[in-house]
Amino acid sequence: MAGPASIPALLFDLDGVVVDSNALHVASWQEVARRHGFACADPEHIGKCGLRTAAVIRDLLRWPVSAEDAARIGREKEEIYRDWIRRDGIRPIPGVQAFLAEAGRRSIPCAVGSSAPRENVDACLQALDLEQAFQATVSGADVARGKPAPDIFLKAAAALGIAPERCLVFEDAPAGVAAAHAAGMRAWALLTSHAREELAEADAWARDFRALTPQAVQAAWMPRPA
Repeated sequence: MAGPASIPALLFDLDGVVVDSNALHVASWQEVARRHGFACADPEHIGKCGLRTAAVIRDLLRWPVSAEDAARIGREKEEIYRDWIRRDGIRPIPGVQAFLAEAGRRSIPCAVGSSAPRENVDACLQALDLEQAFQATVSGADVARGKPAPDIFLKAAAALGIAPERCLVFEDAPAGVAAAHAAGMRAWALLTSHAREELAEADAWARDFRALTPQAVQAAWMPRPA
């Protein structure tokens, strides 16, 4: 049984971990592609890949645009996404609100570490009234490198004042699991976006937060070997 000294900080990706956003991302990618006359192949994968918007445009979609235009189109796509959230709200991942409330009662430090733009993080947390559930939030705009680089999770741990090896990450994408491990952290994969075999490198798995409690996570947690 884990004792108080070993209680980890909990770091949460946003999309697919806190918010059920894939359908909105897919629809907003399709809308911005329509506006600019580009193809949008395999939108389901694009919506849940965990990469920065500009990387999706240039590396996955391979739209023939300059870096400047990719940034501009990416901003337009995210504005569409946020407009829809402000208009219609967004669904939480099942069980996450109760999980976070219990983590708060147990004084377990929590932070968001997401590749999403800062405005997306803020809009989603505001829509679900979860701003007070996290002691820190780190977005893709706050670091030089996005996932699978470890920068986002290392910055989140630093913002909490917790050593990386005492942090546990909740992720739903292979790039996020890789980022957590590169940061020296354990990764608990949620099967909200990808099949278990796609997340085989994770340290543990759950369908969503209905199957988890902070107590169970604490009991199962062990630091990742150096």
